[in-house]
Amino acid sequence: MMKFNVPIYTAVAVIVAAMLFSCATVETPQMGPMETLRSSVILADGTPLPADGEYILLYYAADWCPYCLEYTEQLKSSYTALKSLYGRSFDLVFVGHVNDTENEQLLAFMEMGGYPFGYLPYEKREASGVMALMGEDRFYIPGLLLIDREGTVLSSSNGASIDDYVRDRPIYALQALKIQDCASCQK
Repeated sequence: MMKFNVPIYTAVAVIVAAMLFSCATVETPQMGPMETLRSSVILADGTPLPADGEYILLYYAADWCPYCLEYTEQLKSSYTALKSLYGRSFDLVFVGHVNDTENEQLLAFMEMGGYPFGYLPYEKREASGVMALMGEDRFYIPGLLLIDREGTVLSSSNGASIDDYVRDRPIYALQALKIQDCASCQK
């Protein structure tokens, strides 16, 4: 009759179980919505452009919207002026429209306008939560949202009705925040 050495078999079983369960429980750390947004922005040519500013202006628009197309030159001019004033302390990111269904729509809009800022690829929109940031109010386009580093909405082009719509309100809010920042600077 064969005798079993219980402590040796127990030790081997524990080691095998630990190896199996350690492999099964290794999880890939998931990025939060803001980390996804900040790390996923790219230029129209595919070059990564991390959004690492203190503030982010999210730009909502669509190629079928005549007002969006009309706004192109003004937005490019505003962006250039804001960048010269505030540098890397803010980023502007095109995120498209809720009705977009593929990345090609976003890219086509970016290329059509010749925009100097980046966009968030369609595949990253859900994980970043940019469409949920619009909230309950209907979003009229073109529109902007100003968010801070944590993703808190500081200003929106929209309100509860079309009468509350002010397209450039988030740009004005950014300027007001930056003036406050400069006012508190020590000389």
